[in-house]
Amino acid sequence: MATMVAGAPLLAGGPPGWIAYAGLGVLTMSALILARNSTNTASQTSSSTREGTQECRRPWSVRVHAQGNIIGGHGRATLGAPAIVKPPSPVTVPEGLTLSASTYGMLTKRQKKRLSRAYEEAIKWIEERPPSGMLEKKSFYVAREESNDRIDVDSFGCTPNFIS
Repeated sequence: MATMVAGAPLLAGGPPGWIAYAGLGVLTMSALILARNSTNTASQTSSSTREGTQECRRPWSVRVHAQGNIIGGHGRATLGAPAIVKPPSPVTVPEGLTLSASTYGMLTKRQKKRLSRAYEEAIKWIEERPPSGMLEKKSFYVAREESNDRIDVDSFGCTPNFIS
């Protein structure tokens, strides 16, 4: 696009300048399309190498949410920040930590107190970059007692999430 700005003086040249400016626009757009196609091809090649013969149809995504009686009075109640969905690449560790903090920030003081241990375990798990990560759901319970209060980290993608 900087090329188009640099070529703007051609517009002052009347019809011949307009034609030259239009040609410059066509060349600029062609170059952008070629650059994008070469980037997509390189991306597809590297992702197909990682996946082997298996085609990946699901984008990388991570969802972190609190769940249990402490949230809504029954075990299926959940509360969490919107999931991160990244079609072109895995979710990074900082993005996972930010998402976790956003979910934790939505909790009341009572909920935070109850879920603090589970939250700390979830943070540690994300920081350690779990080895699997493709279609993985991990739950961190408040205690080993019979309770359904927990923090869940749902990680999906063609390759593991939480890259550095």
